[in-house]
Amino acid sequence: ELERVSMHGPALPRIPLRERLRPGFCGLGIQTTACTHEKAEVAMKRQRVALEVLSYHALDDAIRLSKCLGAVRPRGTLKLNDFAFTDIGSSTELRALNRLDKMALLIACLCHDLDHRGTDNKFQKLTLSPLAQLYSSSMLERHHFNQCIMLLSISGCDILSPLTQPQYECCIETIEKCILATDLERHFQVRKQIRQIIDTGSFDISCPEHADILYGLLMTAADLSAITKPWNVQYKTAHLVANEFYEQGDRERSELNMQPEDLKDRDKRMRLPAMQVGFIDFVCQPVYTMLCELCTGLESLRDGCQTNRKQWDSLIDRSSAEGVRG
Repeated sequence: ELERVSMHGPALPRIPLRERLRPGFCGLGIQTTACTHEKAEVAMKRQRVALEVLSYHALDDAIRLSKCLGAVRPRGTLKLNDFAFTDIGSSTELRALNRLDKMALLIACLCHDLDHRGTDNKFQKLTLSPLAQLYSSSMLERHHFNQCIMLLSISGCDILSPLTQPQYECCIETIEKCILATDLERHFQVRKQIRQIIDTGSFDISCPEHADILYGLLMTAADLSAITKPWNVQYKTAHLVANEFYEQGDRERSELNMQPEDLKDRDKRMRLPAMQVGFIDFVCQPVYTMLCELCTGLESLRDGCQTNRKQWDSLIDRSSAEGVRG
């Protein structure tokens, strides 16, 4: 009727249909609905992760629990008073770090594997686990960080509460970056950049980007540090880690009907010495070499890694011969 001639005046202008629909308001409504739906989806995914965490710990069988308790050593044998952070004390560059960053690094080291399940990020993707549905990358590391924040929020564990708001936010940000840096895929992404900074002599700890690179490298070095320990410790630790990999490989066979990679294949356990040598050459040795080039006083880590490589190398021929006899 609005488009007809009015009885009291001239004809009103014709309004196109697309303008009558007012697309700006329609688009805003659609966007609002999409945001609400997205938030609801994230909340549901977080709930699935929480339920999975509870079920994992609640349904742990008695045999596995007894094995864990049996592996706990008496307090007196640990000689806790003998432990010291001598590596930090011997490095001029690390001694220069501010107290807040040192605390963030220590908390990140303690919490970087909280609620780990003995499987890797690849397994999370393959099984479409709740973590894989919630996060698109570094699924386990993001979960470890969230567990860390949860602990720091509990009364009695809120050790960061005396900090000011800016200090707290800075510390939490550093903790998050450090925990995420333990994802080896992230390390490989920045390795070329680290090498370029070292080769050009442009490293500057006052530069936030360079500080993040150093902290990430420190976290990777700490995460791999079993490879630098005395041989008897390294040998036992390597076999414990290998058994964890084999368990994942077993699950990949039974649950996913797929052939696990050599590192997780129990049938290829005789190749462990050779795989350890490859792991040292490709992953560990470059980490400690670059760290020693950035920080003084950490040569013992690099030297320990090299010593253990020789030990693993000496076992290659022996393990191959035992495999043939077996």
